[in-house]
Amino acid sequence: MLNVTHVSKTFFPGTVNERKALVDVSLTLSPGDFVTVIGSNGAGKSTVLNTVAGRISQDQGVVSLDGRDVSKLKEHQRAAQVGRVFQDPMAGTSPNLTIEENLSLADKRGRRRGLGLGVTRAKRERFAEALKVLELGLEDRLKTKVGLLSGGQRQALSLLMATFSQPKILLLDEHTAALDPQRAELVTRLTKKVVEEQGLTTLMVTHNMVQALEVGNRLIMMHEGRIILDVSEAEKSKLTPADLLAEFGKIKGAALDDKTLLQ
Repeated sequence: MLNVTHVSKTFFPGTVNERKALVDVSLTLSPGDFVTVIGSNGAGKSTVLNTVAGRISQDQGVVSLDGRDVSKLKEHQRAAQVGRVFQDPMAGTSPNLTIEENLSLADKRGRRRGLGLGVTRAKRERFAEALKVLELGLEDRLKTKVGLLSGGQRQALSLLMATFSQPKILLLDEHTAALDPQRAELVTRLTKKVVEEQGLTTLMVTHNMVQALEVGNRLIMMHEGRIILDVSEAEKSKLTPADLLAEFGKIKGAALDDKTLLQ
């Protein structure tokens, strides 16, 4: 499904600010895999997601989706195949458009857009049915502007929009980090539900080690642009956050606590 093969990326090469963001990274996700990614800031987690999405281009290596090399395709050219939810609840939706208008845009992701009626009665009924999955009552607020929703509601809507076109790969970039614990738990629960029901292949970056262990069927840890740990579902079920900290400490050569890893 997703193959990242020997991918490297250096920012500001040849300058005093040179930074190796990815170093010979190879990663394969089979259909239906749900992989969580952890690591300290600057480890390369978001750079991997940006490379898969086409937001940045790698210096070396290949990115393939469903057997097709997409390395040279721009972000908008991959849009129909890649769904993404960002950390900022404001980033995935348009606040001045209504819920149904936002969903209509998501429905057309990666396709040509004409000048026809944006939201038909049939689409409105389909949108309302899809919103019921969120269990937030948004199916009764289709004409509400998204800017009036809470952060948790907007992030839940962003999740639905990112999966509306049934993408080949779903990218979650710390999508619960900006929410309070209650709303973060809600969005996490909805994420598991949507991914499972649609059988989505998913790559999720998180700083929350408990979440990384509880969600998905595989976990990878990154450090300084490299994948330093790749844990299967069977292995992951036996691990604790303390185990992950100990593993990271081996690389850093020092005793760590969760604040060290998360900052």
